Amino acid sequence: MTVKNKTSIGLTQFIDFTVKGSSAKTTMVRKVKYQPDYHPAFDYWKPLRDQIIKFHSEDLSLDCFDKLINTVHDNKKQNYIHAVKQYKKFLKNKDLIWFNPGKSYWVSDELVVRSSPELGLIVDGEPHLIKLYFKGKSEKIDKRNISTALTLLNTSSYEHDHSMKLKYSVFNINKGRLLSDSNVNPDNLIALESEASQFIYIWNKI
Repeated sequence: MTVKNKTSIGLTQFIDFTVKGSSAKTTMVRKVKYQPDYHPAFDYWKPLRDQIIKFHSEDLSLDCFDKLINTVHDNKKQNYIHAVKQYKKFLKNKDLIWFNPGKSYWVSDELVVRSSPELGLIVDGEPHLIKLYFKGKSEKIDKRNISTALTLLNTSSYEHDHSMKLKYSVFNINKGRLLSDSNVNPDNLIALESEASQFIYIWNKI
């Protein structure tokens, strides 16, 4: 399946779009279309995202998160402290085994969504591919309004054949909630395709 000459966005950007009200969607698409090129220095959550991946993939101790908090700028510190607290709460009393999630993407007629999960984790015996979502403090993120993103994860193309029954999940780190699905509801698939079409319609208009 070719992905050349298609508009490409990240899954977090797509989630941001799907949870916005109608008028806010245009503002959000405009922001994505005209934003500067990505630079790690301006990625607010990159240090924590990278640390969570390393914590699992390298079997680090929990104090790696406290060490990270000591390195972030003061204007980020409180948000990082809260996010780390929520993630530690999620980890508590769980049996967790890491596996490599690999890269993935989802393609519609004109849109490519880079959907690669950050984490492959067997959680208490159940394998999950998990996308970390850090913006759920101000946006209401629940199973209902995240359903299109979960459908997107379910129907993405993955570079690895994990050969196991997976749960596709979004972890709302600010609320400490793991939202999962392993089924493709036909109505949710229609909703996903509709959201993608609406994104492209707005993109082409602005």
